[in-house]
Amino acid sequence: MPSSVYLSPKVQIFYNGVDKTSAMDWINISITDNEGKDTDKLNITLGYGSPAPRFKDSIEIYIDGFFLGHFIIATIKTKYKRIYDIEAISANFMSSLKDRKSRSHIKLSYKQIIENIAKEHGLNTKINFDRSNEVVELEQHDMSDAAFCEKIANDLDLTFSIKNKTMIFIDRDKVADRVEYSLNEDEYLELNFEQTEIPNYASCEVTWRDTKAGQDKVTIAGSGAPVLKRQIFSADNEAEALKIAKSYLQGKQNSVFKGNVRCMGVPFFAGGYLNLQIESEIKRVIIKKITHTVNKSWISDIEFF
Repeated sequence: MPSSVYLSPKVQIFYNGVDKTSAMDWINISITDNEGKDTDKLNITLGYGSPAPRFKDSIEIYIDGFFLGHFIIATIKTKYKRIYDIEAISANFMSSLKDRKSRSHIKLSYKQIIENIAKEHGLNTKINFDRSNEVVELEQHDMSDAAFCEKIANDLDLTFSIKNKTMIFIDRDKVADRVEYSLNEDEYLELNFEQTEIPNYASCEVTWRDTKAGQDKVTIAGSGAPVLKRQIFSADNEAEALKIAKSYLQGKQNSVFKGNVRCMGVPFFAGGYLNLQIESEIKRVIIKKITHTVNKSWISDIEFF
C-alpha cells in the first residue's frame, strides 16, 4: 500500500513572462514531456472569466515551486461563456526550424554543426555524445533544420529533443551524463514492467546511397550471425557508413526492460535516469515520457525503458 498522501498542489502560471496565477481560473492542467523528438505538450482548461488566451503567447508552469516547462499556445477551443481549452507546445517547434533549406556543413564537428543550428534559432545546447568532436562534411538538401537534426540523431543512435529553449543531443546507450532521479517502493501508486531478451547481434549491415558514385552500397560492422540490417538515406563515404553501422550494433546489445510507474507528483523530466526499487534491487532505467496531471492533486505517470 503506497504511503503517498494526496496534497493540493500550488500552481504558478507565467503568461508571456509575467506571473498571472491570480487571474487564471485554471481547472485542469496536463503536461506531457517526451524523451525523444515528439513535441512536449501542455493542455490547460481555464474558466471563462480568465483573460482570453491568444495564439503564440507563451506559458510557463510551476508546480509546488518546480519548473515544469515553457510552451507556446497553438490551439484554443472555446465553450462560449464556460471554458477555454488550450493546447500549447514546445516553443521551438513552431519556429523556422520547420523551414526547408539546402546547404553544406563542411569541415565542422557534429558539435559545431549543432551549435550553429541552435544559434540560428536562439536556442541553448546540451551536447554529450561520443562522436560530438568528429569532423565531418554533411549535406542538408531540401530539408528543414528539425529534420536534419533528426537525421543526425538517427544515424548516430542519439536522443534528440528540443525543450525549454534548449537543443539536446545525447547518447542513447545509458552512459551519457543524464539527470538522475529515484523512487522508492512506498512511493508507487502503481508499477508495471516487462523484460524481453533480444538477440545479441554479431554484425550490422547497412545499405546506403553513395551520391557521388550514384549507386547503393552495403557496409558491414562486425562479423557473423545474427545480422542486424538497416537502411540509411546517405553517408558521405564508406568510413561514415561503418561508424553508423557500429552505432546501430552497439545500441542493440541489450535485453529490453520497459514499463510504467504512477506516483504522486514529482518534478522529473523525460530523458533522465530513474532508479526504481524492485524488491531488494535497484533497477536503473531512462524516462521515455512523463505526463503530469494537476487538478485537486498532482499525479505523475512515467513510461520508462
